[in-house]
Amino acid sequence: MTETVDTPVRMSDLLASSTSNNIASFLFGKRLKYDDPKRQRLDVLFSTFGKLVVVLPLEIFFPWLRPIIKFFVGKQKVLKQAFEEVKDYVKEEIKEHEKTLDPNNIRDFMDGYILEIRKKSNDPSTTFTRDVLCDVARSFFGAGSETVRISVDWMLLLCAAYPEIQKKMHQEIDAILGTERFPSYQDRVNMPYTDACICEMFRWRTPLPMNFLRNALKDTELNGYFIPKNTDVLAVPYAIDSDESLWGKDVHVYKPERFLSEDGKKVVKPEYFIPFSIGKRSCPGKSLAEIEVFVYVAAILQKFEFSLPLGKKANLEAYLGISLQPQRQELCLKLRIN
Repeated sequence: MTETVDTPVRMSDLLASSTSNNIASFLFGKRLKYDDPKRQRLDVLFSTFGKLVVVLPLEIFFPWLRPIIKFFVGKQKVLKQAFEEVKDYVKEEIKEHEKTLDPNNIRDFMDGYILEIRKKSNDPSTTFTRDVLCDVARSFFGAGSETVRISVDWMLLLCAAYPEIQKKMHQEIDAILGTERFPSYQDRVNMPYTDACICEMFRWRTPLPMNFLRNALKDTELNGYFIPKNTDVLAVPYAIDSDESLWGKDVHVYKPERFLSEDGKKVVKPEYFIPFSIGKRSCPGKSLAEIEVFVYVAAILQKFEFSLPLGKKANLEAYLGISLQPQRQELCLKLRIN
């Protein structure tokens, strides 16, 4: 990022390589070089997945709309290819890990999972299988890579759009972290304003606007509504995050103070704040995404100040993909620390 100072740049392009590498390190115990064609291809695939996967719940929940969706979107083959390419890459990593696994030296998530597969190989009811491992790895990439990139992208765009908010975050970061110490997630409790800014971003531009389909396993009654067995249920967190009865008439305004106590010293999260959905079937990457977004935002703002190119206005409109994504636009960076 330092190399792009004073030059307008699209932050999403810079962030993608870093966020995907973090997940690769966690899953596979290694990072890929930024100019590695394999890593660059992964970034393209996850970006494609993030933009097109939203059509899946629409097609399943509204099957009569499939011809219309296919007519307007028409990229099911592209999405399927993206899935298969990522699956092939993960399978290669599984094979390599199986060959080099040392039970006494667990290197990464994949080593630990493969060890569990072997331990439970004689259990017919086990869910620890190679296919599940492949799906879990892809889910981690989706939640911990693309969703994190989009969230951090939003935060930096908001900093450029609202300099007064960015200034308050800078002041808090300077007071708690100084200029030398790298942030950790534990710093979050001492940085309520920064944390509130991130919470409000998650509400204002919901990371999981429309969840995937669930199915009622039995006849259920909920709040006076009867839900028959086998009914498909689609949760829509965006509907809650944009509900005026919960958040007020200014629900569509980005306002970090919503999450601050009256004295501004503590973050207060209402029970209806569920940007990653809720329950056992909530987003599996929620904790990982929250940690990564906080550390990224704190670390980047510790060193940089963001602004819009001369004569440009921030476009804060979103388009729908796996998350509500910002429009592609350039920002300017200025070093705060030499």
